[in-house]
Amino acid sequence: MKQRKQRRDKIARLISWGHWFTFFNIILVLAIGSLYIEAAEAPGSALGVIYMLLNWLGHFAFLPFVVFILLIFPFCLVVPYTRVLRGIATLVAALGIIALVADLLFYRQYGYHLNTYSLTQLAADAESVFAGASFLILLGMLLTFVVLLVFELAVANLVWKRLDRLQQKHWGAAFSAVFVLCFLASHSIHVWADAVLYTPITKQDDTFPLSYPATAKTLMSKHGLLVRERMQATDRLLRQTSTIELKYPASDMMCARVAEPPSTLIVAFTSLNERQQRQIDAQFPQLQRYNSPVLGQLDVASGLFELVYGLPDLYLTAIASSQAEPAYFGPLRDYRIEFTTAIFSAESSPLENQLQLPQPLQQFKQFGLNQPSAMIALALSEPEQNDVLRRIRTALDDDLQVIITALTPTSLITGDTGYAIAAMQVPLWTSRGLDWQPQPLASLTDVMPTVLGDYLQCVEQTKHYSLGYDLSDSARRWPLVTTYGEDLVIYQEDMTSVIDRDGHIVSFDSQTLELLPGASPATPVMIDSLRALKRFNQKNETNP
Repeated sequence: MKQRKQRRDKIARLISWGHWFTFFNIILVLAIGSLYIEAAEAPGSALGVIYMLLNWLGHFAFLPFVVFILLIFPFCLVVPYTRVLRGIATLVAALGIIALVADLLFYRQYGYHLNTYSLTQLAADAESVFAGASFLILLGMLLTFVVLLVFELAVANLVWKRLDRLQQKHWGAAFSAVFVLCFLASHSIHVWADAVLYTPITKQDDTFPLSYPATAKTLMSKHGLLVRERMQATDRLLRQTSTIELKYPASDMMCARVAEPPSTLIVAFTSLNERQQRQIDAQFPQLQRYNSPVLGQLDVASGLFELVYGLPDLYLTAIASSQAEPAYFGPLRDYRIEFTTAIFSAESSPLENQLQLPQPLQQFKQFGLNQPSAMIALALSEPEQNDVLRRIRTALDDDLQVIITALTPTSLITGDTGYAIAAMQVPLWTSRGLDWQPQPLASLTDVMPTVLGDYLQCVEQTKHYSLGYDLSDSARRWPLVTTYGEDLVIYQEDMTSVIDRDGHIVSFDSQTLELLPGASPATPVMIDSLRALKRFNQKNETNP
């Protein structure tokens, strides 16, 4: 009994030591975390500032606490030896803080948090300054880690020696209560901000590392709260959808080059009827049909825009006004990957004269690089043009990757169900070596992000330059949202909803095409779709 009591007392003392050791690390992490605030964009409102401070206190107190619960607390029970435990806790704390410091330095430099792509980019940028710079960075981080290890060991020993005196203090519990209240308050405020699209708060979602704030969607799905607020925000966002103040790309693109990239030919026919599709099947047996449905566009110009930019035609006017070239052109040039375009059409009615495209696409032919490392060639053609068919044959003989699609369906169906998947579907062929995964639904905006995956590895993949999805990844989730002229369409698994510029909604069954009077997408689906669609709109609604 005496030994059991001694063991319980020892474990209780170790746990108390762990609490105080974690507390002092919370203070250190808060100091480091304050530098994220200094580097971040100003919230733009008093409530945004209050939320940032609450989130800072709650989030950076939560991180060390989680580490204590998951890694240190179990050792207090399993390995109740003070020196061993202090050594383990010191190592864990030093590793965690050096990771936080590295992330902070990268965030302040680039505006992103650390991941595998960003580490590659950091090394490449360092080497571009002078040879061996990446080694010096690594050496500096190792020295910093040693300093942190010594510091943490000193803190661990000092807390152990002064533990009796610290246990007499009463302010530890008060600070803990403040941290917990800040954590709960910040998440509660974020739920409200997410419901009403209060941008000064929601735009802070990526400011701190490992931050996953609660959302109104989560709360609504569990408790059915904030429905009215979310619907009001949806109506407000619908009214603004047609107004775009372009921010393209959304952030600076940071991409690493894929080793030994292939060369690719992309052929976009204006349209292909059933007979012409059968001819392609017969002439090019080396190609395989992509069996998932792919959405085309209403006209050739909108379809070509979606294909090249990876953006819905909602952005065509804004891109044309800003004369912005595709954002991925920069990384391709940097890595000496040639991009070329060509148009094949009848001499009597040149196709280029029929297209109203952004100026950078009207004038663009090629980068003109000397000795490029790889090539992406885009060919726009009318059906049954012999020159483009010969080019496809040559590309296949030369073992190039080949992708063939059409920009518009053969015959457009008018009426309330005119945007049905079957009505907007276009064919797509790929080389047999391409591993494009089956999807519930794809669109022309997905083609270029998928092709670029063989050339570039970008931070956050396609998020900063496209609304498309990499089709080589696993299956996407419903819904898919896109635009056709002034109409916005939300495709769900069992329902398709068409929303006109005045906010009127017509919904129909995705399979039977039967109209569903009074039906509309669930509010979370609607709001999340609209927010995703407006990713490149820098005009933010700041008033709830």
